[in-house]
Formats: sequence, structure tokens, C-alpha cells
Amino acid sequence: MKQPEFLAGMKPVLLQGAMELETAVLRQGLTGVREVHKGNFSFWQGTLGSLPVVVSRTGIGTAAAGAATALGCALFQPALVLSQGTAGGYGELHPYDLVLGSRYFNANALYTAPSGDKRYLYLSRLEEESDDAAFTGTGPLPDQCSGAVMDWLRQGAAGYTRGRVVEGLIASSDQWNADPGRIAQAAQLTQALCEEMETAAAGETAARFGVPFGAVRVISNNNQLGEGFQAATAEVLAQWLLELLKK
Repeated sequence: MKQPEFLAGMKPVLLQGAMELETAVLRQGLTGVREVHKGNFSFWQGTLGSLPVVVSRTGIGTAAAGAATALGCALFQPALVLSQGTAGGYGELHPYDLVLGSRYFNANALYTAPSGDKRYLYLSRLEEESDDAAFTGTGPLPDQCSGAVMDWLRQGAAGYTRGRVVEGLIASSDQWNADPGRIAQAAQLTQALCEEMETAAAGETAARFGVPFGAVRVISNNNQLGEGFQAATAEVLAQWLLELLKK
């Protein structure tokens, strides 16, 4: 595999996971580790082969992920921010299936019109526009992940054997949907493949720092199908990422 530009320099890759379950294997893969703590945020700086890497345990949720990404970008000036971890699957996705995030959206961002109708809200457009038609939509208003990062993930995923590999939209919010009917409705309205709590906040923050951003999620559960959470999925994703970064 040809090494992408963001892995060829001296700047580190910032690998994010929300919790210990999603970061422990990544930390253990590093050598020459230096721990950095800012408030309740933890970073582990080291190398993977010759590649500089920083593992960030962001904490769960959009606020924690945004803050951790801002700290990570300011402290380490990464070449890439990669949000990874577990997610709840929609539709026919099952535990161990892999979602390469080509796009993501903030499902917390909603606008209630004078009529009472709810619309999706695109927050960065809201900073510049006053006409609600410019910053709201009946469907989600997604951001794009880096095309170069997607190409790299796509090439690496060709060797993934633990489940299906799909590409598409990731939904992020501070909600945990366990109601099968609500999950089915969300999937139909948004065309998202999965839901989790960090990608959108991390991606929006990385964009403000001008840092390329990518997202990859392993399906850990599908409550629509009655498939419960499987913790081992997080380790499988982390091991796959370590091997990909070594290539």
C-alpha cells in the first residue's frame, strides 16, 4: 500500500477513542510512551514503528470529544485526527461489521420552526447566515471526511475479515437509542449507517484547526435486531488499525 501524505511526515496521527475499552489496545501498541494529562483528558504519545502516534481518550459524548480534539490539535499539531471506536448499527449491520465514515452529522443540532416542525441544523452556517433556509434542512446536513483518509481506510479494509465493510454516513448525538422503532425511523429519515457520540464533534473541531479528519466505527450492537453490546468488537477494530498504521 502506498503511504499517504499524512503518514509521511513528522507530525503524529491523533487516534481517538471515547473510553478505556477503545484505547487500551492502541496504547499497548506504542513504544516510548509519554503520558500527557490536561484536566481530565489523557493522551499517550509514542511511536508505532517509525510513525509518531498520539492516543487520546476523549471521554464519551460530543462535548468531551470536541474539547479533547481541540486540546489534541493544539498540543500535538497532528497530521490526521482519526475518530474510532464502537457504534450501534442500523438496518442489517451486525457486530464486527466495519463502517468507514465518508460523512457525518450532528444529530443534536435541531431547529424548531414557528410552525412547530423540526428541522436539522447546520451549526457552522448559522454563524454566517440569518436566513433559516440557509442553515436548516428536512434531512441531515452532513460534513465530509477527508477523501485521502477515506482512500487509505478503503485500501486497508480490503483485508478485513471479521465482518462486512460499508461506507457512508455516521450519526453523532448525546443519545442512546434502544427502541427498535426509533432506530428504524432514524435510519429511514437520515440514511445513516450507525449512531455514536463523538465523530461529529471531533470532525467539526478538527476542521477548525485545518487538520484532515477521518472516522471508522465497528458495530458493537444492533438494538433494532436485538443484538446486544459486544465489548470484544473494540479490540478487533484497534488491532486492525494498528496493523494498518504499520503498513
